[in-house]
Amino acid sequence: MVSILSVATALPPHRVPQDQALEIARRVYAGREHLQKLLRVFSTSGVQERRTAFPPEYYEKSRGFEERNRDFQAQALVLAQQAGRACLEKAGARPSDIDHLYLVTTTGLATPSIDALLVGRLGLRPDVRRSPLFGLGCAGGAGGLTRACDVLSGAPERRALVIAVELCGQVFSTQAAGATDLIGSALFGDGAAAVLLGAGPGPRVAARRTVLYEGTEHLMGWAFTSDGMRLILSKEVTAFIGEKLKPVVAAFLSDQHRSAKDIAHWVLHPGGRRIIETYRDAFGLGERDLRWTRGSLERVGNLSSASILFILSDLIDSGTPKPGDRGLMCALGPGFASELLLLEW
Repeated sequence: MVSILSVATALPPHRVPQDQALEIARRVYAGREHLQKLLRVFSTSGVQERRTAFPPEYYEKSRGFEERNRDFQAQALVLAQQAGRACLEKAGARPSDIDHLYLVTTTGLATPSIDALLVGRLGLRPDVRRSPLFGLGCAGGAGGLTRACDVLSGAPERRALVIAVELCGQVFSTQAAGATDLIGSALFGDGAAAVLLGAGPGPRVAARRTVLYEGTEHLMGWAFTSDGMRLILSKEVTAFIGEKLKPVVAAFLSDQHRSAKDIAHWVLHPGGRRIIETYRDAFGLGERDLRWTRGSLERVGNLSSASILFILSDLIDSGTPKPGDRGLMCALGPGFASELLLLEW
């Protein structure tokens, strides 16, 4: 089995408490009464603070797609490099040990891709196999681990570095028109996380599964506009997760001769407060089961693909897992799709 050898995270320097984000939104949307009435989402989102790559005043100015994306390229590279280097150092691994590099993002575009720019900055070998993954959204961090495990399971002597980097703050728009725009503004933050996979000590990835749900393309995604990427998020998402996710997880665990009662550690992408409550109800979880997910959402917000890896990092660094414990990683994203991984300590 492939093991998780180390996990590390990186956050940008600018702290934005939620009350400050609310005041920025109130100023930006002054005169738009329909948006002012929706600002309560900032106090009900479950987010207390976030980090952003740029100071708060940056987000009060109208910026087109070209400028937003150029800024994404510069700062995503910085964060990805920080997370990747920290991950290697944490494992005591040399850059030359890395055979595969996976770069996951959904908040900006780059050609050459960010992974290509990282190779020299991290000191990786020029023959490292690069796999840029775009568009998996909030499922991307878990999806990157799954795809790396697919390769490593046939080459146990190899090692893969998976990096998820997101500048979700780039979707904040001064031209917001509806509730969905405000939801993104109230939830999203910036950050990067890296995971080193290979043979060795650490929790093992015992099983993994990707599920794409038919006829659900409308539930979640980006609208690409001259104003940047604008969030698409259907009101149906919460109900869909509540109805469809539980049997998929049950079948996944059953195939491994397990059930929900065998899971000691739940590593769940936070989405937002209502999504966390849906997890709670669907799987019969208590607040202790949800503490890693809630805690991450409170401290750093929703980081799209990187969130699930931040939560995994918090769990591992806590020293809570014991030999024999099992954990379930679950992340959901556009498609609509779910990524599941069963971990064993």
